[in-house]
Amino acid sequence: MLSTGLFLLLFGSCFCATDFAERPRNFSIELLHHTQAETGGHVVISPFGIWTLMTGLALGATGNSYRELARAILLPKNTNSLISAYKNLTTQVLEPPSSSEVSLTSTNFLFLDSDFQVKPAFQSVLQKDYGASIKVLNFSDPNSAKDANSFIEKSKANISNVFRSEDFQQSRMILTNVFAFKGLWSLPFNKTDTQVEPFYNEDKVVIGNVNMMFQKGKLPFANMKNFAAYVVELPYGSDGKYSMLFILPYANVKIADMYRNFAKVTLKDIFNKLKANENTYGLNDVDVKIPRFQISTNVVLNKPLNNMGVNEIFQPDLASFQKVTWQNIFVSAIVHKANIDVTESGTIASAVSSATFSDRISSPSFYCNRPFAYFVMEKSTTTVIFSGIYSQPTVY
Repeated sequence: MLSTGLFLLLFGSCFCATDFAERPRNFSIELLHHTQAETGGHVVISPFGIWTLMTGLALGATGNSYRELARAILLPKNTNSLISAYKNLTTQVLEPPSSSEVSLTSTNFLFLDSDFQVKPAFQSVLQKDYGASIKVLNFSDPNSAKDANSFIEKSKANISNVFRSEDFQQSRMILTNVFAFKGLWSLPFNKTDTQVEPFYNEDKVVIGNVNMMFQKGKLPFANMKNFAAYVVELPYGSDGKYSMLFILPYANVKIADMYRNFAKVTLKDIFNKLKANENTYGLNDVDVKIPRFQISTNVVLNKPLNNMGVNEIFQPDLASFQKVTWQNIFVSAIVHKANIDVTESGTIASAVSSATFSDRISSPSFYCNRPFAYFVMEKSTTTVIFSGIYSQPTVY
């Protein structure tokens, strides 16, 4: 029997404590590492959205296809445990914040070709436990993309033009996660302080200009010597549930070398260090300069996932999705589209005590005028909602 292609797409936009919570967090760090290699190092992705999509895929995988997914995205071996933990974590991450300055939605969709049969049990799990909205379309109809986009726009996703007509060619089933985040800074930047400044590469050579935002404010700040980087946290809204971490390597450290330190320093360690500094010294003024920027990414995740040990699901003769259908299917492509917009108003996605104290005598400076990493976080679970690397300057 011939195998049929399965097309997966995730679209994320950002205007921008359980054991199970470790899973998407670790997956996020590794995925950004492999994805930036496909995009020249200038990238935005939604790790939580991708992890959500891959979890839905895992619900239909069997045999070694499931085992590879489970190892890569760190899933429980038991399906019941997976469903229960997935629900608990997504509830925590997506719980409506008390602050009106933050909004986010995560919506799952399953589009089926009109002559493609899905097992009732899998369809039921996706609807009941995964929360997917299901739509049957004629994939050979040139209007299928338009119909799918209309279906998504009528949901709470608030995102348009997710699909193109070619996305439905030679596909039988499309599983999609649409994730949107919008957050206003607790301490917004003053637009009158924004000015054009040079941006440098890792060899200290000017490679372009940026609209550099500036503020001096009481913000969580840390000199992470074991990470070879400085970190500043910009909170959203008034309740502290979501924030954005900016990680700036030391002047003589390349961002790839800094990123390798995630092998020994976790995001939780960074938040603990920020909190320890706050408890010890209070929140002191920090001079912060960050480019106003917008990044869009459209990347096929097949190769990054291959590098993470996910191979069989992409191979027609090996993929096993016996929970999904009676037919032989495989994943033809996992496509990720994301964008992030960081402006003055917000985002649309341990040191020795004496040394640290000496750093705090004067206001520390945090100037992102060279390549840096960033993470939009849900703090109670330390879950990465959006992440990326900024290395190619533009005046935005």
